[in-house]
Amino acid sequence: MRHIPLHNNCPDPDWCERAATLLDQLKAAPDVAARHELIDGNTSLWRELKEWLLALSHGKCWFSEARDCFSYWDVEHFRPKKNVRNVRGSSGEGYWWLAFDWHNFRICGNVGNRKKGAYFPLRDGCPHVGPLGDLRYEQPLLLDPADEDDPNLLFFNLEGEAIPEPHVTDAWERDRVEYSVERYKLDYPPLSNSRKLVWAECWSQVQQYLAELARYQGDPANAIAREGMRNAARAIRKMLREESEFSSVARACIESSGDPRVQSLLRTA
Repeated sequence: MRHIPLHNNCPDPDWCERAATLLDQLKAAPDVAARHELIDGNTSLWRELKEWLLALSHGKCWFSEARDCFSYWDVEHFRPKKNVRNVRGSSGEGYWWLAFDWHNFRICGNVGNRKKGAYFPLRDGCPHVGPLGDLRYEQPLLLDPADEDDPNLLFFNLEGEAIPEPHVTDAWERDRVEYSVERYKLDYPPLSNSRKLVWAECWSQVQQYLAELARYQGDPANAIAREGMRNAARAIRKMLREESEFSSVARACIESSGDPRVQSLLRTA
């Protein structure tokens, strides 16, 4: 998972105007059934933004960073639009006023989206806000790729498993990671296998980089060693770029090396 700068962008003004019109209609709807009917009758509106949303993540799922092993893409509502479930599965009214709000849209492979469904639990003792309420009062249990801090809580190991970042010691933050892995199905076997391959390739390049670096430091006139070191560094930086699939796995691999010479590549990726 990487941070997606959703809130730094904005869809086409015409789309925003149509969404605002539908929000006015939702506010004026006489009951829940009428609101649900209005939402179900206008699903094409958020689907119009699929390509725009995908462009923000370079064609990757916002939650898994996968391009094709997490199935086709859904425009996912981070806060569920019609019904919302807590950890125990109890259901309540959803965030209907966010049904057509692009700030609430995320791109998710349908493997994860189906598992998430209408689940959106909050921290114990933290109530869901009412219609048009201030969402800043909520503390979601699920990680959000559009929140610049949340992706930093998620880490990966050499087996391709999604785990809490090793330096995260706060119990609540670790719970958020563990629940998100389960609810977004980030432990989906094809995902883990793909991550494992990325880690192995990254680690191979790290070893190549260190071997060529040692040769070059032992003989600064060795141009071949210098070029070999530079080639390995370029390969690592490419894996770290935000447009690369599973770039956060490569980043975890580099951070796990424990070698400051290798970790310095993070600053130039």
